[in-house]
Amino acid sequence: MKFGKSISTVAAGLTAIGLAGLASSGAQAASDTGTANATIVQAIGITAVNTLEFGDILNGAANTVTISPASVQSATDGTQLIGGTVQAASFDVTGDPSRAYTVTLPASTTVTGPGPAMTVNNFTHNSGGALGVAGTDTFNVGADLIVANGQTAGAYTGTFTVTVNY
Repeated sequence: MKFGKSISTVAAGLTAIGLAGLASSGAQAASDTGTANATIVQAIGITAVNTLEFGDILNGAANTVTISPASVQSATDGTQLIGGTVQAASFDVTGDPSRAYTVTLPASTTVTGPGPAMTVNNFTHNSGGALGVAGTDTFNVGADLIVANGQTAGAYTGTFTVTVNY
């Protein structure tokens, strides 16, 4: 029995020496503090202000009527233009001050009325692509209206989507 106690005592002593050796092995740790940042940006918004108005057009020969972003009306056959309201569409943009943004216009849309639908295409805009220091901007949109030969007389209307994005 004396022999069994000696082995236990020796084993406990060796374990203590081994643990002490690990504690004094000279291993080192280092740490530092990192930084995390975030900036929350005001969401961009867009509001339609004025509608795109092509004016009054005679229902004669086929014609392409253009409204520029500066609200200038022209046509392949200008003799068919007879007045009415002529204006580019306008949009107000709000968002993070002085931030650049892009404008996405549709490829085309249609306007419908009493006769066959007409295509509106070749959309253009005059956006400078940046919000002012107050976080606002306004731009205009023009397009082409494709009028068919003998288009049915009457009012035509349709919609189009303009998207702005940072």
